[in-house]
Amino acid sequence: MDKSLVPGLERGLRIIELLGKEKEGLSFGELLDRTGIPRPSLARILNILEAYDFIRNSNNGKYRLGYRLLSLGYKVYSQLDLVSEARPFLLNLVELTGETAELTILDRGEIFYIDKIDSPEPIRLVARIGSRYKTLHCTAIGKVYLAYMGENFLNDYLSKVGLPSFTDKTITNPEILREQLEEIRLKGYAFDDQEVRIGVRRIASPIFGSFDGLVGVLGIAGPTFRITLDRVEELGSIVKDIGLKLSERFGYRVGI
Repeated sequence: MDKSLVPGLERGLRIIELLGKEKEGLSFGELLDRTGIPRPSLARILNILEAYDFIRNSNNGKYRLGYRLLSLGYKVYSQLDLVSEARPFLLNLVELTGETAELTILDRGEIFYIDKIDSPEPIRLVARIGSRYKTLHCTAIGKVYLAYMGENFLNDYLSKVGLPSFTDKTITNPEILREQLEEIRLKGYAFDDQEVRIGVRRIASPIFGSFDGLVGVLGIAGPTFRITLDRVEELGSIVKDIGLKLSERFGYRVGI
């Protein structure tokens, strides 16, 4: 292999990553400043990426990600065993609760949404596939990861991310968080009460594999006027039961 091709590949990947973070896109000059790539090399790389539809140049002169990446992303998404296995369980979750069902994995320490089914209700929470969140302590899904990923993971999270507040209900005390994580392990599901967004509640449960580790987390999200406090135990039991049934598909056995 021609080793001279490697820097070009690395630069191309850096450009794609940069554009992935910029919703409005970046101009040639902005890319030049951000990457430090020489002007002739940058022009050549952009032309190649555009020719293969990995990026596109819009009318305002801004480069954005192209549709080829969307197509490739969908192929990866559709081939994921967890997505295909979980889909019937998510449908069941929506049928039983009437709320939006969400499916996530943990990727590089962040919540990564890989599937969702929206609630049929006119007022509902709409999750976006591909969304990422680095804050875990303020959502039911994130708390499940903190509860089951081990003490080292929790300590690392507390030192690097901390417990930033999003609403007056967000947990900002490490000891209170630890108590809640222990309760999650006892109950088998997590609950957040408007801790990241006022008016929104979530309930989530772990998906285990044959090795007893986390495969992912599923849950429901909905408005407070439907996910009322007196329904949390009922809905929590449903989410936990669906999570355990899906876990069995991945070789997990309760009590073994």
